[in-house]
Amino acid sequence: MTDGSNAAASTDVVVAGAGLSGLTAAHRLVRLGHSVAVLEAGDRVGGRTVNLDVAEGVVADGGAQWIGGLHTRVSGLVEELGLSTFDTYMDGRTLYVREGRRKAFEGTVPPLHPLAIADFAQAQYRLERMARTVPAATPWTARKAAAWDGTTLGHWLDANVRLRESRHLLTLCFTLMLCEDPHRTSLLKVLHAIRTSGGIDFMVNTRKGAQETRIDGGTHQLSAVLAERLGDRVVLGSPVTAIRQDHTGVLVRSARRDVRCRRVIVAMPPADAARISFSPGLPTRRAALQRVWHNGTESKVFAVYDKPFWRERGLNGSALTDLPVAHYVVDSSPADGSLGVLLAFVGTAGSGPGLTWTDAVLDDPEARQEALLKDLAALFGPEAARPLRVVEQSWVDEPWIAGCVSTRAPGVMTRYTDAATAPVGRIHWAGTEAAPEFEGYLEGAVRAADRAVEEVRTALRTAAPQAPDLTVA
Repeated sequence: MTDGSNAAASTDVVVAGAGLSGLTAAHRLVRLGHSVAVLEAGDRVGGRTVNLDVAEGVVADGGAQWIGGLHTRVSGLVEELGLSTFDTYMDGRTLYVREGRRKAFEGTVPPLHPLAIADFAQAQYRLERMARTVPAATPWTARKAAAWDGTTLGHWLDANVRLRESRHLLTLCFTLMLCEDPHRTSLLKVLHAIRTSGGIDFMVNTRKGAQETRIDGGTHQLSAVLAERLGDRVVLGSPVTAIRQDHTGVLVRSARRDVRCRRVIVAMPPADAARISFSPGLPTRRAALQRVWHNGTESKVFAVYDKPFWRERGLNGSALTDLPVAHYVVDSSPADGSLGVLLAFVGTAGSGPGLTWTDAVLDDPEARQEALLKDLAALFGPEAARPLRVVEQSWVDEPWIAGCVSTRAPGVMTRYTDAATAPVGRIHWAGTEAAPEFEGYLEGAVRAADRAVEEVRTALRTAAPQAPDLTVA
């Protein structure tokens, strides 16, 4: 990697964004024999994956963290790069806290009231059945697309889940998956995610689910190794400011380097791409999509202990609750258990009783940590109130990343259809938001990269070479 210099260069492809998707695309293109430059706005690679130092030689995943059995592309990349994985710790019992009652259970189904279990099951069945009617490639063409995109998942849950307990659990599950209030998320978007991301059971579960496996040393290792292999093709601290294309090729302007190229892959969420000036201007649907795009606002908070003491008590560190702050907790300790790490999610995505946040929790780190430790002590005992340290990753405060997991407000999918993925002249789109399947997951980031690479590969194979006279204006 290099800091670069503000000199014009020439290459086959420019990749804007050095997250997992952009780096995967660049890696694939280099292996196909193409010249590539990767321009990254920030001072690090990895995008929405980042390692947080919790102790000497021990890291926690500040962003995307898990891989599931259906995530075949990212698993293949892990193997290709020589990285190792380990199972998310789930031995022992999970805690379920509801209205002051604390229960420990084994397996994946919380000890709900039998009527609540039946209510949860009927809602899940109906959502899965509806999802099967949503075309994976063109969800906006579903027979009920207009109606489903005109309402929210939260409204559907309120109308169709009869009991408070089952409605609370479904709302909690989807809030965690979406990193957003279900009352702000299109029902059509959620149905499409269910259709293309393995179904509700896979999305929610750890064992045999999307949270089954972690990467030893953190998921950021994927990007770090890819960047190391790409070497000085990666330019940090160089946000792309303009992309200008004409019949001869493309000029990409950035803070530290201007590059002439034949094709561009923009590997970032649409909201982040809105910072770039495009000439000619983008089609109306794509430009409007970038203005209305919204990313979730959840943050990750880690409480670090000298050992995972909850394991000695037969607990696996996981909890589903209606407590004020610790709605969902999971063991995020390193593979060797040399430290104990409990992870909780905190953000503005609260919805309904037990899922709302006070301004103090949102805005005051000291108050937030105090409230979290109070909840952890209620779950795991007084020892949980005395961590070695508390470490946070707030995606709201990232200078070049507009939040964490992306979602869709009502109306976005049917109004803007394929604008997130359709090439614009010589510009192609990657990032997990442009994934054909598993959008929002690490798997989606790799699949989006593969799709963009195939588009570029086809275009470069059939197009005439770039004319040499594209000028730097």
